[in-house]
Amino acid sequence: MRITFPIVVALVFGVACSQRVTPEEEFARQDRERPIVSAEGASLPPVAGAPAARGMSGAAPTAAPDDAAQTIRGTIEAPAGASGGVLFLFVRAAGATGGPPLAVQRIPSPSFPREFSIGPQDAMMAGGPFPDRVSVEARLDQDGNAMTQEPGDLSAGSETAPGATGITLTLAPGS
Repeated sequence: MRITFPIVVALVFGVACSQRVTPEEEFARQDRERPIVSAEGASLPPVAGAPAARGMSGAAPTAAPDDAAQTIRGTIEAPAGASGGVLFLFVRAAGATGGPPLAVQRIPSPSFPREFSIGPQDAMMAGGPFPDRVSVEARLDQDGNAMTQEPGDLSAGSETAPGATGITLTLAPGS
């Protein structure tokens, strides 16, 4: 079978026409691709039945005013030569020995001494303010798994009140 030039042109034209978008389809696509935040920075009204678009603007989340009052600040020190691994920083209710921490930070390949700041803004799950007494714990974990404690891991802890400053955690074996 021999295909002539007019047949090829007709086939190409037919395929191109079949991919045409109607004005209604183009409008619907533009409506779906509209940004969550307008160019002026004002939030657009929520769409019925859609989840809230909180935090979708690309800006870093900011701490609530009471979160700053509960943030614990201090320094983590380690023996000379301590390096590698992952530093885990936890806040638990005072006296709690298990369960999920109230707040956590994971810091790969830390250097020491290291300033820290941890508070409700680091919460694993929203749960409101910290209790009146908390325990701040740091662990330099060699395998990077927060669920395991291996020989050679260094740790430290201190009981304090939320909002405390000047806490010093000195990492040591088996603390």
